[in-house]
Amino acid sequence: MSGAETTLVAIRQDDAPTGAGPGSEPLVAGLGFEEVAEPAAPRRGGSLRGAGPMRREDLRAAAPFAEAAETDRIMKPGALRGAARGRDLDSLTRTLFLRIYPVIAIVVLLTQAGIAWVNYADQLRLYTERANLLAALTASAIDRPGWERAAGTFGPQLQALARDPAFRYAALKDGQGRIVGTAGETPRGKPWDLVQVSAALESAGSPGTLALVLSAEELRDNAGSQALLALGTSVVLMLAFVATLHLNLRRHVVAPVQRLLVAMRKVEHKHWTTVDLGGAYRPSNEIDAISQAFNSMVEGLRSGDEAKQLLQALERAHAELETANRQVIESIGYARRIQASVLPDPAALTPAGVDLAVLWEPLHLVGGDYYWLEEIDGLSVIVVADCTGHGVPGAFLTLIVATALDRLLHERGLRSPAAILAGLDAMVRTQLRQDGRGAESDDGLDCGICVWDPGHRSLRFAGAGLSLTAIRDGAVARVRGSRRGLGYPRTGREAPPEADSFVPVEPGTTFYLMTDGVTDQMGEPAPGQRPRLLGQRGVTERLAARAGEPLAEQVAGLERDLAAYRGGQPRRDDMTLVAFRLG
Repeated sequence: MSGAETTLVAIRQDDAPTGAGPGSEPLVAGLGFEEVAEPAAPRRGGSLRGAGPMRREDLRAAAPFAEAAETDRIMKPGALRGAARGRDLDSLTRTLFLRIYPVIAIVVLLTQAGIAWVNYADQLRLYTERANLLAALTASAIDRPGWERAAGTFGPQLQALARDPAFRYAALKDGQGRIVGTAGETPRGKPWDLVQVSAALESAGSPGTLALVLSAEELRDNAGSQALLALGTSVVLMLAFVATLHLNLRRHVVAPVQRLLVAMRKVEHKHWTTVDLGGAYRPSNEIDAISQAFNSMVEGLRSGDEAKQLLQALERAHAELETANRQVIESIGYARRIQASVLPDPAALTPAGVDLAVLWEPLHLVGGDYYWLEEIDGLSVIVVADCTGHGVPGAFLTLIVATALDRLLHERGLRSPAAILAGLDAMVRTQLRQDGRGAESDDGLDCGICVWDPGHRSLRFAGAGLSLTAIRDGAVARVRGSRRGLGYPRTGREAPPEADSFVPVEPGTTFYLMTDGVTDQMGEPAPGQRPRLLGQRGVTERLAARAGEPLAEQVAGLERDLAAYRGGQPRRDDMTLVAFRLG
């Protein structure tokens, strides 16, 4: 038995046989394929392997869409409001859907079509193998010497083929191609509905061919059912995918982005709102990472805005403070001019033969140190006062002292230093209302007064808290005053001096009246040593070292020495020193 040939053919109606005699037209020779021409599909994307997804250029070429103008890349004011209401987010969802869904649909459909085609091809192969087996078995049963002359031999075999449900037609031909016998009707179906096979009869002296045609309609129907089932399954899968994609996009993309856009809209109006991540921050989630970065940015903007507001408030306060400070400085500067005009001229006693130099340096623009120089009734009066505090409060007290001294010297005619101190004490306490109970003022002054009588060459001194220093030939002598100052509420302390101290006057003696601001200089005695107070002794040593110099140079030199001793240390009090020599 020879191998079987398999062909899929279309039966032409004009080739059907009219009879089974030897002169009839051979049926198998009239069976052949008809090539069906399919319309050429337009190529997309320029790919040689397949069309692929339609690109934007193909879409524009296939449909008469108007070219959309590109929007400005810079976000316009208020653009976040429409996005926060969801219009742009819906567009995002549609865009993702239109980009992803066609690809998924094509992949699913192609997959299902491929599976259906493979199944159909396998079934067709099995169907064809069954037809070949039937043809081969029948040909083997007929193949006997002289079979073509024994219709009783092949007739039952052909009729047995007709019992197959898919049987349509069978034709038996001899070696010359004449039809010897047939079974069934000439098939008139479509080419793809038929399966044609043939088997050869190779007996010695009696060759021939058995042609068998089976119907493939059942196979086609099964393939159609499977295709519909695959299509339905694909539709269900795609609908499930679309629903899942939509829900996940809304939950994991659209909703977080909406929260982010709402927060951005509020931040646009300087409402510092952060995105609530719900305690589910995932660093691997890009939207969570963007939201976290946005929250950090908002915190920075909030801090910057608060700092900016604080800076603006600070600048306003600084401007107000600067204005107020300028006004205060201008006022204090004017007060300094007034205080300086109240102070006497250092050369006021020069006509009386008194050589005198003054160091007056308040800690601030105005101070609480005061001195008085006046020649009255042939007497030279020298007064140095150190009022409580410094600055403006001390300057107010100096005005009280100046007024009191003027009244004591000119209205009451006092010439005794001790009497002047007693009168000054009483007047200061009266002016500051320190005599009554519950006095609020605890202010006063230290004062030293010298009265020089050139006619009798006598120098009288009285001090309350201040001393008189005399230097002659390097020797230093101090005439101490009482420890108690003037003013202050009475507490039973030592009273002002009741008698004057007479100080001998010898040629070459220099006298000094100074406040404690001169001696209270803090500095380093030597490099590397701890700072300490200069004191009375340190000042007198420096004055003694310059005893031979003119008084003006002594005072200027002492001021330089004090500045050098302080170094980087600040001054602590007002400084006043009156140096004089009596002729």
